[in-house]
Amino acid sequence: MKPDEDRSIETLIRLAGERETPSAAASARARLAAEQSWRRMLDEPAPRARWRMPLVYAAALGLAAIAIFCWTRRDAAAPATVVARIVALEGSSTLRQGDSRLAAAPDAKVMSGSTLSTADGRVAASFADALSLRLNAKTALRFDGHDRVTLLYGTLYVDSGGLNAGPPLTIATPAGDIRHVGTQFQVQVSGDTTRIRVREGRVALRRDSRDETRLVAAGDELEVLGDEEHWRHGLPFFGQPWEWTASVATALAIDDRPMAEFLAWITREHGWQLHYSDEEVQNRTHAIRLHGSLDGLSSAAMLERVSLVTGIPLAVRDGVLWVGGLE
Repeated sequence: MKPDEDRSIETLIRLAGERETPSAAASARARLAAEQSWRRMLDEPAPRARWRMPLVYAAALGLAAIAIFCWTRRDAAAPATVVARIVALEGSSTLRQGDSRLAAAPDAKVMSGSTLSTADGRVAASFADALSLRLNAKTALRFDGHDRVTLLYGTLYVDSGGLNAGPPLTIATPAGDIRHVGTQFQVQVSGDTTRIRVREGRVALRRDSRDETRLVAAGDELEVLGDEEHWRHGLPFFGQPWEWTASVATALAIDDRPMAEFLAWITREHGWQLHYSDEEVQNRTHAIRLHGSLDGLSSAAMLERVSLVTGIPLAVRDGVLWVGGLE
């Protein structure tokens, strides 16, 4: 077999996950069933015993295998639990649980073992009531449990809400397992290639093939294909590679909140820097309280509305949100 084929098979086995080992009780029941069947066959009349012996052994082995498989499946079939919830949709997405396929909908529950996939749309899910997981178009993500998912293909964006925030999460990929350290980052899987790009904080990639861990920091990108690694450093935190993530962000509930909170939220969502024209304008943003809702608006429309109702100019240029006018 060729090395590339070996790598592909190894990747498929790893992403499929480990099969659970049958319990001691299940194994004992399987052996007992096989032994009883074997003894019944031995008690048959002697004239036929000689030519039946090979069939006896074959049948006993077959029954043992079937019994172990059945008990393994029964013991391993733990009930599915809720691990995530759909919070935003753009276009259509599909939830697959076993043989069932349903269209994803806002507030829909995502169960362990299910796969969320997109075609031309995008979707965001709240994971463990803390992490924001956002799927770009043409992406499939399997929810393995309360702290683990598998990116089958496509692009996944993770936002923990801030440094050192959010519960642990492991993302299985062809390159290995990825763990976050309070951050915003993207993971892309295309065939056997895995690409990690970090906007905030750090992520750790465990390379099983090398028994090593790679740390990817803010502004870095690591691309892995087999044993090959390609690094890029000093990348911007805003722009085209990131903009899609804001399209399925949950809008901030602004009613009776300071304008300064809205500005902090929208700059973090887009990776922008925040610049005030002077200290007086900055103080005004802390004093002004917003009202109403921004649901259903694009980021540009949000800025336009907030600027209109507060009288404070807002403009974005080259990754900077200027508050109070451009310099």
